[in-house]
Amino acid sequence: MFAITSGADSIGFHAAILLTGHYGPNWQDLNRLVTSLQPYVGARLYSLPEFESNYKGFTGDGSNTGDHAGRVETSLLWALEPECVDVSRIPERTQEGTHFALGEDAYQASRQVGERMVGDEVEWLGNKGRDLLGEYDRIQPKHTLTTFTDVENIWHKVILPEIGEYESMKEIWDWQDPIPEDSPWYANMKISDNWH
Repeated sequence: MFAITSGADSIGFHAAILLTGHYGPNWQDLNRLVTSLQPYVGARLYSLPEFESNYKGFTGDGSNTGDHAGRVETSLLWALEPECVDVSRIPERTQEGTHFALGEDAYQASRQVGERMVGDEVEWLGNKGRDLLGEYDRIQPKHTLTTFTDVENIWHKVILPEIGEYESMKEIWDWQDPIPEDSPWYANMKISDNWH
């Protein structure tokens, strides 16, 4: 994301929308990063998790805007890449057991609803893009994040001091068990003191 932001600024983009389809802490961190970087970037920035642009949601009333392999994501994928969706493989509702991350309501997926949600998201993103371009035109900001040196300076001055507070960089979340010392993940669990 940092590279995209500096690239957008160095080639003179007026706006950039950074969209993630991943939920959990990473989209919160992306928002935080954009907030931290915006004062140093001429391009107007906005970041969001995909479900924010799905403002009408599956039912059209603003509820059920995102899920994990449930009716929302399956419908969206079905609309965009129909060859990647085989609804005949969705287990019967009465079949017990876990089905490898399949959302409980995936059987309700609809290609037509997916097409409508894609249209809603395109509309939302288009409106946001126009808003960002309007803001750029109003304030006429300078493009200042344009060199490797600029990026390194902002990394050390702005990002590094707060990176340990990012949700995805926390050593452990409240709901997690500690990582065992013999785990291959243990060595990379802590943010290196050498970064500071």
